[in-house]
Amino acid sequence: MPVNLWRHLTWPTWRDQPGRVVLAIVAVMLGVALAFGVQLLNGAALTEFARAARGINGQPDLIVRAQSGPLTDADLPELLNRPEVAAANPVIEGRALWPGQKTPHGMALSLELIAVDPLALLASAAGARPLAPELVPQLDGPQGPGVLLTPQTLHLNAAAQRLLAPGQTRLTLRLPQRDGSAPRDVTFAIGGRIVAGNAPLAVMDIADAQALLGRLGTLDRIDVQLGAGTDAATWQRSLPARWRATPPGDEGARLADMTRAYRVNLGLLALMALFTGSFLVYAVLSLATAQRLPQWALVGVLGVSARMRWRLILLEGAAIGAIGSALGLALGLGLAAGALKLMGSDLGLHGASGEATALLFNQPLLLPALTCAALGLAATLLAALAPALTVRRIAPAQVLKGLGLPAGRAVPAWAGLALLALGTALAWLPPVAADLPLGAYVSMLCLLLCGLALVPALVRGLAALLGKLPAGALLLLARERSRDQASEARRSLAGVLVALALAVAMTVMIGSFRESLQQWLDDALPADLYVRSALQAPLPQPLIAAVQREPGFARVSLQRSSRLRLAPGREAVALTARELDSGRLPLVERWRGATTPAALPVWVNEAARDRDGLRPGRVFRAQFPDSGRLVDLQVMGVWRDYSRMTTAIWMNLPDYRRASDDVTTTELALQLAPGQSLDAARATLRRLGGDDIELAAAGELRALSLQIFDRSFAITVWLQAVALAVGLFGVIASQSAQALARKREFGLLRHLGLSKPALTKLLLLEASLTGGAGALAGLGLGLALSAVLVFVVNPQSFHWSMDMHLPAARLAVLVGLAFAAAVGASLLAGRRALGADAVRAVREDA
Repeated sequence: MPVNLWRHLTWPTWRDQPGRVVLAIVAVMLGVALAFGVQLLNGAALTEFARAARGINGQPDLIVRAQSGPLTDADLPELLNRPEVAAANPVIEGRALWPGQKTPHGMALSLELIAVDPLALLASAAGARPLAPELVPQLDGPQGPGVLLTPQTLHLNAAAQRLLAPGQTRLTLRLPQRDGSAPRDVTFAIGGRIVAGNAPLAVMDIADAQALLGRLGTLDRIDVQLGAGTDAATWQRSLPARWRATPPGDEGARLADMTRAYRVNLGLLALMALFTGSFLVYAVLSLATAQRLPQWALVGVLGVSARMRWRLILLEGAAIGAIGSALGLALGLGLAAGALKLMGSDLGLHGASGEATALLFNQPLLLPALTCAALGLAATLLAALAPALTVRRIAPAQVLKGLGLPAGRAVPAWAGLALLALGTALAWLPPVAADLPLGAYVSMLCLLLCGLALVPALVRGLAALLGKLPAGALLLLARERSRDQASEARRSLAGVLVALALAVAMTVMIGSFRESLQQWLDDALPADLYVRSALQAPLPQPLIAAVQREPGFARVSLQRSSRLRLAPGREAVALTARELDSGRLPLVERWRGATTPAALPVWVNEAARDRDGLRPGRVFRAQFPDSGRLVDLQVMGVWRDYSRMTTAIWMNLPDYRRASDDVTTTELALQLAPGQSLDAARATLRRLGGDDIELAAAGELRALSLQIFDRSFAITVWLQAVALAVGLFGVIASQSAQALARKREFGLLRHLGLSKPALTKLLLLEASLTGGAGALAGLGLGLALSAVLVFVVNPQSFHWSMDMHLPAARLAVLVGLAFAAAVGASLLAGRRALGADAVRAVREDA
């Protein structure tokens, strides 16, 4: 590519109009920065979560648990006597309440307790493969190793130590009791430091924990390290049936699986900025191309080939993309580091920028950076392709005579209809692994391309309708011009059409989700006030009896949150046993066939139906993990569950108690008596339960849920505004390009007697035709996209179905604003051409 062409054709435009070039670069930069920043934040969160989980759980070869119920002390020596076992560490897990400490939400702070055998950990730490090095206490000052075995001594991590008062050496905690009796306060001495965990965590001796927690003789798990050369799978098969050995769960991989759909959707949302930014690049290059059209024609006559001309335009796009992508990568890294520093408490960083930087650079950066940069460069090259093709196919002699741009190639209507059929078919495809609706995403892309392809046909249809109006010169000119330039309308309206379609789709989806969430909250929270233990343990029976005797409560409904294995040996899922006749069930499917007398009825959420095949009517055998009892269950219905994306089951409380022999209660749902105030009910419960219980009113839970929902989707409002602004700028730039190309046409019409107001009216008619087509196409396309989002993407990604609600008023405002802005942009773009002197324009044409 000759350097002289760049210096004489491209550089003067960049030098004289730097603002437009800077806007295009900024658009690419923001898109790449958002995509790269989201990727870095996701990677940092997963890395830190996995690191924290490895610190708490250690890195054993296998974790041994009982097939049902807890392990016993006798299991530990039996394991250690097996010749393949090199080391073993017994573990008890629990929680304790820290009186006087509150969470940011005003709840009582609970402290995680890990009870281990410190001698076993010290012995393994001396070897090449320590079991859990981050749980080994680090002792300061004169403290010796004996403090590890001192009764009632806690070793705290950094998050817990920050909550201590200066010089504090003792700590009082409230411990739950396994037998359901009231919690007891125990004062501990503060020992050494541990490095595991992000949330407040304490390590204690396991014998001490068994006595204080009422767990004498029982263990939760035993972490096992096998000798060199021992095959873990073979050793697992040699274990007695009462034991269950599994590899340590890779918590980072598990979190990645659970959040993959959310992260993919968030990444696609970030890429929307890059997608809309590409239209800004297209608008800038199209306007620059139209302004330099005589120069392109002249160099074409002088011997510059069409291929060389189009390569120069692509080089401009590549330069914009390369600069924007490089700046975007730097900005994305800065945004990710800043976000990690601000939300350090969530990731265990506590505002330490050095640790934030370490988290960012402790993950693979090259591949995400190259991917985001390639996306930015590809977007700008695609945006530059249409102007490059325009320059390549110009007829130099025709342009030099002032006849403007050649007519664009028409896309046949059947191509748009084919894309519509393909998009509809793809929307019915099931999700691929990890609940990713790839078919739905490709379907939405096909629908967008379909809308763009059908714009010319829509413009011609609207022009044909104008033919039924009383004939007039201006109407005839506007109709014929719109019909002949229908293909150009697709280019000028591409940005605003896509932006409006995405805005409509997101508006309908968010409105539908919010309305469905409100209805679900009304069904799922039928009581006035909810009570649970701050220790995440069963509520004491004396407290329940005292609440039931209070006259201020018209109804006290009991609830038990537990776990259930869908089959023996499988991971347990959430089980809620409640009095199901106390409130409506938010069911989406019901079983109306025959029931199995020997099976207990249960209701499952949509994730259980989709992931585990628990469809209405199915009978399956499940197991209670604590007791090991087996029970036959029949699915009687499927309910909406906006609180989780994993499997959950509801069971009637009397059925649960008969099947499990578990009579404990973990939550209370209270309906107030007539005339009883919420504040008086709270005071009564505080008098009965103190700080050991957590209270939440149904109205507060609804308001908090909706507040979280609105905050989660607030970014989409800004993205919609950015997308519409970019689309409208694209209309201005495209119409400016067409107006510059039509300058001699307007001059000739002025010379033939049309006044400037008449030409303005002509532009208004043309703009109304194209703007109306864009608004109608954007509305229809947005409704189609919203149907895919509501009925395909959300159910496949999150297992959340919803009812579609059309916010008519907001949609009317969106479409009206887009139409008015498109018409205004077209009129604004034509001002310069209409201001040209008619006689001079005709003289130039001569």
